[in-house]
Order: sequence, then structure tokens, then C-alpha cells
Amino acid sequence: MRKVSGIVAAAALVASVALVGPAAHAGETIAGSGSSYMGAIQKTCAAAYTDHTVTYSPDGSGTGKTKYTAGTVQFAGSDSLFAEGKEPSNFTYVPLVGGPVGILFNIPGVTNLNLTPKLISDIFLGKITKWNHKNIAAVNKAIAKKLPNETIQITYRSDGSGTTNNFANYMSQTVGKPWVANDAWATASGSTKGTGGAKSAGVIAAMKSLPYSIGYADLADAATAGLSFAAVQNGAGQFIKPSVNSAKLFLAKQLVNAQGVVLFDYNEVVKGGYNLTLLAYGIAPTKAGNAKAKATGEYLKYFLNTCSPKEAAKLNYVSLSGGLLKTANSLVAKIK
Repeated sequence: MRKVSGIVAAAALVASVALVGPAAHAGETIAGSGSSYMGAIQKTCAAAYTDHTVTYSPDGSGTGKTKYTAGTVQFAGSDSLFAEGKEPSNFTYVPLVGGPVGILFNIPGVTNLNLTPKLISDIFLGKITKWNHKNIAAVNKAIAKKLPNETIQITYRSDGSGTTNNFANYMSQTVGKPWVANDAWATASGSTKGTGGAKSAGVIAAMKSLPYSIGYADLADAATAGLSFAAVQNGAGQFIKPSVNSAKLFLAKQLVNAQGVVLFDYNEVVKGGYNLTLLAYGIAPTKAGNAKAKATGEYLKYFLNTCSPKEAAKLNYVSLSGGLLKTANSLVAKIK
């Protein structure tokens, strides 16, 4: 009898494990779309999350906002806000993760380059067309003789891009017109000079095939691309390269309002800080009243408090902390 009882008990234990195991993966299925910048960390966090099944498509911020508004995804990822008057009803922004936007260059024989915001603007607007221009040489005296008399090849994001929006907002604040914060390059810069590439991967691919090129892409996508990053002059007058630490220093000094929107001051004086830094948001419903909305909130809470602190720095992102994380968690609680 003891042997039979043991077999029954063991069978019951196996049955209970069988029930518990799949239940951890048998929750809701939720889909997200948007920010290609967040693609790597969203992929990592979605794969590690076991309460629900999460998919995320890095289609670009503009596409993500469009899909969310159309109701074809449960949440969007975006490095930029909705245009005024274009916001959907009953939603919240949730700050998720930050990081630097690097100014990349491909100049054979040159791996270090200093650039000021004004020089970056003049280059991307086609006002400075040669790498050995006197204004570039003036802030690169140590390598001035290495700067070639070659035409600068401009590259930019051809898709609707939050990275473009942040880059243009930075230019608008530090330099001024014609720059305006917008997802579309032609609107943001008022120019279509150069070669467009879809998503950061497209810009990076274009730059690799174009000697003497310049472009912009987030560190998370570009860190392993084999291209060089310019040191950009910050508000303290220092030339700083993009890194997790330099972006974290700058991001820690930025204000966030009750709606979770970070109010960037790209001219702020932050010693050691890299000012050309962005923040990516989650966009989710506040009055959907269904299980998928609840699951979305649970996933974003996990992303903020468990996955990002563990994985962000490894992937060249800045995880949120302090007041910004506190605000993000208060906004996650509104998703329902």
C-alpha cells in the first residue's frame, strides 16, 4: 500500500507541476510596435518575461504611434511624443529607458573627432561640405593635417524616427532655425541633402558603404558597427563621447512632468555629461478595461523594475532611477 500511495503522490506532484509550468506562459498575448531604438532591450525583456507572451516589432516610432492609434497593438514604443492634436484618447506615456545618440563618422585614417553643435548643424545642412574645412580644423588641431579634402557624405533616417526627432530638438535648442523637432528628416532639418536609410541599421549600412560619411544613430544600435563616434561639445564646453555613463549624468539632471514627459534642456551645464541624449516611452491605454491592458501594465512594470536594471547597461542603454523611475511607476499603475 505504501508503494501505491507513493506512486499516487508522485503522480499528483507531476500533475501539479504540469499545471503550474504552462500557466506561467499561458497568460495574455500582447503586441507592441515602434521605436527601433528600443528594439534590442525590448527583445531581451520580452524573451525573459514569463507571465504573459510579449512580442515587439521595432518598426520605428512613427509607425508604432500609428499602429497604437489604429488599435492594432496593445502598446507602442516611441522616442518622441504625439504631435499636438494627434493624441489618442485615454492613454499614458511611460518613460522606459534612455541613452545617447551618437554622431558617427567614417573618415579613413581618422578615429577621433571633436564637433560642436554649430558644426554638426552646418555639416548636416550642407553649409560645410569638406572635412578639412577651417572651422572643423579649428577644434581638431591635433589631427588637422589628417582631415582630408573630401566631400562630406551626409546620411539620415528616411523613416519616421524618434531618433530624428530628438536629434532635431537638440539642434533646435543648441543652434536654432531651421531645426524643428519632428520625426521626418525633411521637416526636422528643412533639407533632403544626402543619403537616407531606414532605421538605425539603414543609416549604419549606408555609412559603411560611403567613405567620408557622417550620420546619427543611438549607441545601442551603433556600438558594435565598427564606426567612430565624434566627441560632442556639451554645455560645460567639454568634448564628450557618447556612453552609458555620460548619458546617465545628463539624463539625471532633466526634469519630468506628472505626465511622464521629460523636459530636456540640451544646453544644460553638466560636467562629464553627454547632452545629445534621448528617452524612449511606452504608450499604453488607461481605460481599456480588459485583460490585455492589465497584462501590458504588468509587463511594463517588469521592464522598468526588473529587466532594465539588469540588462540596460550591457546593451548600451540607461536604466531609469530616482524621481524619473518613481514617476514611471506611478504612470504604469494607470494602465488598465
